[in-house]
Amino acid sequence: MAFTHIWNKLHLYRKEIVLINLLALLLFAGTTAEAQEKIMTMNKPGYDERPVHYGFYLAVPFTKYNLQHSKAYVDQQNATTPHVDVNTKTSVGFYTGLVLNVRLAQYLDARFVPGVGFYNRKIEFANALQDSGERMDEDQSINSTVIELPFLLKYRAKRRSNLRPYLVAGVKPGIDLGKAKNDAGDNKELRVETFDIALEYGIGLDVFYPYFKFAPELRFSHGLFDQHKPTGEEYSNYIQKLTNHNVSLIFFFE
Repeated sequence: MAFTHIWNKLHLYRKEIVLINLLALLLFAGTTAEAQEKIMTMNKPGYDERPVHYGFYLAVPFTKYNLQHSKAYVDQQNATTPHVDVNTKTSVGFYTGLVLNVRLAQYLDARFVPGVGFYNRKIEFANALQDSGERMDEDQSINSTVIELPFLLKYRAKRRSNLRPYLVAGVKPGIDLGKAKNDAGDNKELRVETFDIALEYGIGLDVFYPYFKFAPELRFSHGLFDQHKPTGEEYSNYIQKLTNHNVSLIFFFE
């Protein structure tokens, strides 16, 4: 009897039930379509087809010197008397600048990204002889404020929705404005050159948002010129060659 009663009620309101189900189906379909449309929407379509666009960037470099020891260092290492160990340390810096991007071809851009970098590279002299006659570890820190002028080529892969991976490579001239600061100090103070050119290459990902393009990039930089300026002092004599080396995490906003 109960089942018959329920069936009669459903039969009585069958039109209303069918209408509610149709409305629910249409609402579900509309919501799904709207979600799909949001997923498939291309933010800033045609942005990379512009002949020129601009932006800025912030970067955190992990930086150090690549060090080549001198013959004097090897000789004192082979001696039976206490000797000094000379090694470089990795430190964190900061640089920032502007972006000028010029489209060359469908997947190729030229980029000029001038900026200013702040570095503090360190060299450790372990077991170094002090004026007091004691031996202890001593760090030499070389502070640099560098005007950098990178010229890069950017090869872009095909865009997938709002993502586009890319490769970048080029050269980066740099002029150190902190020469006077580096040259100051006692007779053990290391001295460095003021000019360098670095070979750079990296990988990144363009992420398109409705109002701008964001790109995290990992870039490697290898200095080509010897930065060591011989002074004839003890610490300087242990070093044959110094070259700059950076691994940078860069955030572009274009």
